[in-house]
Amino acid sequence: MSSPAPSIYHDPLPVDSDETDYDTYFDGGITSTAASLASQVTDYRYENGRRYHAYHAGSYWAPNDEAASTQEEIFHHVYLMRLHGDLFLAPIEKDGKPERILDLGTGNGNWCLDMAHAFPDTEIIGNDLSPIQPTYVPPNVSFEVDDFNDEWLFPANHFDFVHGRAMYGSVKDWDVLLKRVLRVLKPGGWWENVETMVEVLCDDGSLPYDCALLHWCRIMQEACEASGATFRVASNMKKWCEEAGFVEITEKAFKIPIGPWPRDKHDKLVGSFNLANMLQAVEGFSLHLLTKFGNMNAQQVYELVEKVRADMKNKKYHSYFRLFVCYARKPEKEEESRPPSRGSTIVPQGQPAYSGGETDCGSIAEETEGHDD
Repeated sequence: MSSPAPSIYHDPLPVDSDETDYDTYFDGGITSTAASLASQVTDYRYENGRRYHAYHAGSYWAPNDEAASTQEEIFHHVYLMRLHGDLFLAPIEKDGKPERILDLGTGNGNWCLDMAHAFPDTEIIGNDLSPIQPTYVPPNVSFEVDDFNDEWLFPANHFDFVHGRAMYGSVKDWDVLLKRVLRVLKPGGWWENVETMVEVLCDDGSLPYDCALLHWCRIMQEACEASGATFRVASNMKKWCEEAGFVEITEKAFKIPIGPWPRDKHDKLVGSFNLANMLQAVEGFSLHLLTKFGNMNAQQVYELVEKVRADMKNKKYHSYFRLFVCYARKPEKEEESRPPSRGSTIVPQGQPAYSGGETDCGSIAEETEGHDD
C-alpha cells in the first residue's frame, strides 16, 4: 500500500473558471463506467419506485437497487481518488500482515474485494443488511447478511482490523457498537471509521444560505434524528473512540468538492466524479427519510431533489463537504489502565460555514483573474 494520504482540510482548493462545462463531466458518461452489481436475492420491499432491503425492513434509510449500486460504485471511486488510492489509513501492517479483517455495512462489497487483492492471505468478512454482493469472489472473502445493531456472534480478540465506511444514519447506539468493536479486536488491533459530513460548505460566500442544497442538508439531518439515528458521526468519532477506551486515536479531514470547479486538476477530477455521485444519490438518500420522518410526500421530495440537483450543477456555487477518517487502536493488556490518547486534532479555521450551523469551514481561495494553470 502507498503511504497514508496527508490531511488536506486546511489546504485551499483554488476555483477554476465558471465556464467549466459540467455536462462534459456528468452527462458525458462518468456513470456509464461505474458497474452495477446484480442482486442475488429478490425478496425486497419497494417504496416510491425504489427497492430496499428485506432483512430488518425499514432499519436502513437508503435503497439497495441498481441505481443505488451505481452510485455506491462511483463514490467508492471518489473515496479512492481523495485518499490517493489508499483503502485505509490505519497502520495495520505495523506488526505484520493482518490475519482477519471485518468490514461493517459493506454494501456492494467493493472495499472487501479490493482489500482481498491487497491481502490475498487475509480472511476478509463483509456484513450488510442486503445480499447485493457478487457471487464469484476471491477465496479469502466472504459476505454475511447481518445487522450490526444486533448482538455480535464473533469471538473476542478475533480481528486485526475492523473497518466501517458510510455508517452514518444506520447505527442506533454508537457507544454499544464501539464496545463490540473493542471486544472482537485483538489487543493492538485497529478500528477505522470513514464518514462524510451531511453538510455543504463554501469558503467564498458563493452559496446562498437559503438555497435548496443547504435546506436539503438541514431537513435530512432532522429526519435522520427523528428516525432514531444520526448523521452527525464524522465530527464525533474521535471523542467517541476516546470514551470507549481506544488509544492512538488519529483524525484526518479532507475536502470533497461538488463539481469540477477547483483549479487543481486532481481536485477537479474528484469534484467531477463527486458531482456524478451526488446527482445520482440525492433521490435515493431523500425518499425514505423525508417521506417517513420529514413530513413530505413523494412528489414534494421529487420537486426538492430537482432543485438540489440544479444547485449542485450551478457553476457559481463553489461547494464541498468533508470526509473524516478516524482510526484508533485497541490497547494491549498492559495499556488498559492508561488514559485514552488525545490523538491528533483537526481545528477548523476561517469564516463561518454555510452548513446550517453545525460546522465551520477552512479557507478555499478563489481563482484570481489572470492566474495561470
